[in-house]
Amino acid sequence: MRPTPDRVRETVFNWLQGKVGGRRSLELFAGSGILSLEALSRGAASSTVVDSSKALTQHFRTIFNDFQINSTQCRVHQQDAFKLIQTKPVQPYHLIFLDPPFDTARYLDIVPMLLKNEFLTPDGFLYLEAPSAEVIAEVAHQGLTLYRQKQAGQVHYALLNQGSLI
Repeated sequence: MRPTPDRVRETVFNWLQGKVGGRRSLELFAGSGILSLEALSRGAASSTVVDSSKALTQHFRTIFNDFQINSTQCRVHQQDAFKLIQTKPVQPYHLIFLDPPFDTARYLDIVPMLLKNEFLTPDGFLYLEAPSAEVIAEVAHQGLTLYRQKQAGQVHYALLNQGSLI
C-alpha cells in the first residue's frame, strides 16, 4: 500500500520549509509529477520532470500549461532517468526527487551516478522513496547524510543531503 500523495507531499515540504524558494528541482521517475508542481507552487525557480512514459510526459505538459507554468519554469523530458544521469547537467539541482519503481534492482546505481555527474548542489537535498529502510540506509552510505526519514504504509521515504549547510 502506497501512502497518499498528499500525506507524503505535506511531510516532504514541511521538511524542506524555507529551502525551496528560488531553487532548481529535478524529478526523476516523475509518475504524477506532483512534487515538481508543489515545488514550483512554493517558489522554486524551475523544475525538470523526467519520465519514460510518453503519455505521462504529455499529461505533465497539459497540467503545467493549465497552471500557466511556462517551459522555462518547467522542462519536461520523456527519457529513461538512468540514461539522463549518465552525463552532467548544464546546472546542478538544489532538490532532486526520486521515486523509482519499487521492482527495480538499480536503487544503488542512482546516487553514485548523480553525485559523480554533479547533479546535486553541495547544499542540495535528495528525496527518495524506497521499499525498505535498509535501501535508504544503503543509499545514504553512498555519499549522502540522512536528514529525515519516515514510513507510510509499506513505503519508506527520506530526505538526504551531502552534509553541507543543513
